[in-house]
Amino acid sequence: MTEDQYLSLCEKYFRGACTLQEEHMLAAYQEEQGLSDLRITKEEEERLGKILRERVSNSIKTGSTTDNPPRIRMFKWQLAAAIAAALLVFVYLGTIFFKTEKPKGSVNLAKKKEIKVKDFLPGSVNAVLTLSNGESIKLDSSRNGIIGRNGNANISKSGNGLVISADGKNLNNILNKITVPRGGKYDITLSDGTRVWLNSSSSLSFPTAFIGKERKVLLTGEAYFEVAKNKEMPFKVNVGGKQEVEVLGTHFNITAFAEEQNITTTLLEGAVKISYNKTSTLIKPGQMAVNTMQQKLKVLPADLEEVMAWKNDMFIFNNENIVSIMKKISRWYDVDVEYKGDVSGVNFDGNYSRSKGLKSLLRNIELTDKVRFVTEERRVTVIVR
Repeated sequence: MTEDQYLSLCEKYFRGACTLQEEHMLAAYQEEQGLSDLRITKEEEERLGKILRERVSNSIKTGSTTDNPPRIRMFKWQLAAAIAAALLVFVYLGTIFFKTEKPKGSVNLAKKKEIKVKDFLPGSVNAVLTLSNGESIKLDSSRNGIIGRNGNANISKSGNGLVISADGKNLNNILNKITVPRGGKYDITLSDGTRVWLNSSSSLSFPTAFIGKERKVLLTGEAYFEVAKNKEMPFKVNVGGKQEVEVLGTHFNITAFAEEQNITTTLLEGAVKISYNKTSTLIKPGQMAVNTMQQKLKVLPADLEEVMAWKNDMFIFNNENIVSIMKKISRWYDVDVEYKGDVSGVNFDGNYSRSKGLKSLLRNIELTDKVRFVTEERRVTVIVR
């Protein structure tokens, strides 16, 4: 059932125009979607009516086109979903209020039914630290305090992140490695004060202390860096052995997943030099450099909100193809994905909190009537309509 069909049935039911068969269809659809019974008193009817009018009015205003459109984008189906949700209240209210007047054979939509619908929980703080001596430490369950030592350097867990500290004596450049699996995220403060946030399916190799003329780390996956300033010791990021990013002190994001064709470096503030194939490129704040593994980097304007969405625990899709969207979903919810049908022209706009479960996100995307999803174990199949 599409959102238009659902809205139409809701409206017919509210007018008392539904046939018995249509009531059955509406009840079956609501049960299939796992909608719970609403326990609402008669006295709530007037208040809920006001909420409905305000909600619809505000949704229309938010979704309208103006000279200064809202920065946070909404899915095109959100207005329809808001109206449907509000109408659903009246469907239940109508059922509760008028149930004694309904024919004996009619369906009581307020009747609660146990429906178990499996959801996939969002990612969480989760990583593995591998020390230079080969010892591995799970960071999701380790207690706060010092969890490792390397000479005169300490590795401590503080809240949801790591902090590296060193006293400057008898140090070496031997690398440790922090690995974030699918369904995880983590942040680390390096010995020079640089802070790094790591996305799912990412890793960072780093020394317990920086010595010599440069500060160097190795990255795979995606990370956001806030580099501590030190003009005497440039900070360099080796990105999967394919390119190098050099900074003195700045904020930037690098995306370099193994399954992606491109490496993107986005600058938020400061200055960045990107070296690839014996050439160097400088980018300014608000720009991104796209490395397609060809001869020359492409420098483009960046949508900083979209780039930083993952760090801010959001998904933001800007006319993004379903394949790209599902890669992000796969990494964050730790699910496998397969496709049925031609997905080349299936794109979406919108935003969604990464702190919520996957079921709601998939259900909302389905409202566009472009695709549907089938989940089994930890596999999601995308079926093009």
